[in-house]
This record gives sequence, C-alpha cells and structure tokens, in this order.
Amino acid sequence: MQIVIFASLNQKNKCNMKTKHISILLAFFMMLSFSALGQEEDEEVQVYSFSGSRGLMSKNIHDFGTIKEVSSFTIELQNTGDTKMQIGDISIPTGVGVTVIKKIINPGEKSGIIVTVNPQYMGKGRFNKKLIISTITKNSKGTVIKKTAAYHIKGNIL
Repeated sequence: MQIVIFASLNQKNKCNMKTKHISILLAFFMMLSFSALGQEEDEEVQVYSFSGSRGLMSKNIHDFGTIKEVSSFTIELQNTGDTKMQIGDISIPTGVGVTVIKKIINPGEKSGIIVTVNPQYMGKGRFNKKLIISTITKNSKGTVIKKTAAYHIKGNIL
C-alpha cells in the first residue's frame, strides 16, 4: 500500500512540474507580445504641426467667415519624407464632412483633405470645431510612427 501512495505523490509532483513549465512558457510569450507592442511610437495628441518633416502644409486653422450654404476648402498635405505616408483616422465633428483625396502619399507628392461644412446640420450662429487628423509612416528602422494633429475650423452660419 505504501508503494501506491508514493506513486500517486510522484504523479502529483509531475503534474506540478508540468504546470510550472506551462506557466513559465505563458509568461515568456506574454513578455514577447508586450515587447512587440512597444515597436509603435505614438506622437502626443495635441496641436502638432506636421509641416516640420511631413504632413500639413497649411495653417492648423481655417475661418469660413459668414456662410449661408454648403462651403468647402482643402487642407493641403505633402510628404517630404523618404517613405510612404498614409492618412490615418480622422475625427469629424457633427455637420462637417471630409473627403481624402489620396490616402497614401509617396515621398515628394502632395495631396489633401477636402473639408465641407453643411449649415443644414450645424444650425445658425457661430461655430468653432476641431478635426483630429493622424498620419502613419515608418522610419528607416521600420518602426511605425503615428502623428496626430488638431485642425480647427470656425465661422458663422446665417
């Protein structure tokens, strides 16, 4: 009877060892996945001008003035870098529409984002709204770089 008890204790030790090995492997894979997430650099979300190396070539504000009907303008973009630049997410306020002219901009090329204000959806009076525009590029080491800029629009609707 003692041999049987010893064998079952030995089997419990083997199960505990397997559990420890599996736990160690899981911890290792989790560390690898977190280090892969660190490969992406995210610029601060604030009024950031892309015009230093890539991106917005115009001011970060547009005044529509006084408008009665649908009105549009174009935010100019230029890729002055060595790699492709992609237009990422654009946060759009109510009553504003956007059209991206070209989503991927090659080095040296220009593009734009057409911004349209529709008074029917905005209501009468003064407005001051903000679009959040992001671009995505890679540096020479292959690290993904996201830049985000706030672009302000304002005006008065009769």
